[in-house]
Formats: sequence, structure tokens, C-alpha cells
Amino acid sequence: MDDIRTPKISETRVEQQLRELRDSGALRGLPGEGAPLPADPDADAGDAWAARHLSRGSAARPAWADLRQEIQHRTAGLIARLRAHDGWLSARAALLERLPAERIVRETARTRETDRRVREEVTAAVDEVNALVRRHNILMSAPSLHLPVITVDELVAAARSS
Repeated sequence: MDDIRTPKISETRVEQQLRELRDSGALRGLPGEGAPLPADPDADAGDAWAARHLSRGSAARPAWADLRQEIQHRTAGLIARLRAHDGWLSARAALLERLPAERIVRETARTRETDRRVREEVTAAVDEVNALVRRHNILMSAPSLHLPVITVDELVAAARSS
């Protein structure tokens, strides 16, 4: 039984419209005119062609891929922050050597307090990154693609090595 809500388009009508457009010149000068169609990147997908094609067309990514990118972004930010903090500590040490004796104790205490605060913030940020790592590893079924948790000491070493 035919569904009366679904309009039927005859191939001959579509072909006729395309022919009329071509003959009138409406299709001339379009980008890619005369070039072969690009190869289908999903041609080797077999039965999964439609799923892969839709996924590629919608720019869909698995959640673990987004998590991995977020983890890398945050880790790089922490390394940059530790590198900057290390430079600040070096500058403070040089400053403390030049200060008059009556200011050394107070400025040393301020330096230690700032260093403690930055380390606490970095430790909290590392805990957040490790929560993302654990979530990534739950979503990623292949153990060979699991990410290791990070430590503050590893980040400090990475900041000092680069």
C-alpha cells in the first residue's frame, strides 16, 4: 500500500531538471566544476559505512577522545605554571640576596607562603586531572590506551627539563 504522505519523485523529472539547469548555464563556474568527485574516506568500512560516514559528517568524537585532549591541555598548562613559578622562585632568591637584613625575614616568609599556596593549587589541579584520567580509563576499553595518573613531582621534573 502506498503512503499518500510521501511524495514520489520520478527520476526522469529530476534528470530533466538537471538537464535544464545544465543547458541554461546555471551550473557553470561552480567550485570543482569538471573535477572528479573526491574518494570516499569511508569506502573501506564495509557494513559500518553508514555509521562511520554519519560520525565523520557530524564531527562526532568519542567521549574518551575529548577527555584525552582535555587532560593534555590541563597537563601542559600545569607544566607552564610550574615553569613560571620556578622562574619566580629564582628571581625571589636573587632579590633576597640583595635585600637589607631587616627585610629578609619578612620577604622570605612571603616567598614561602606564596610557594606553599601555589603548590597547594597545583596539587588540587593534579587531583582534578587525575579524576579525568580515571574517567578516561573507564571509558577506554583497551588497557593499552589507558593513561597513567600524574604526580606533582613528575610535572615539576617535566617543567625543569624543558
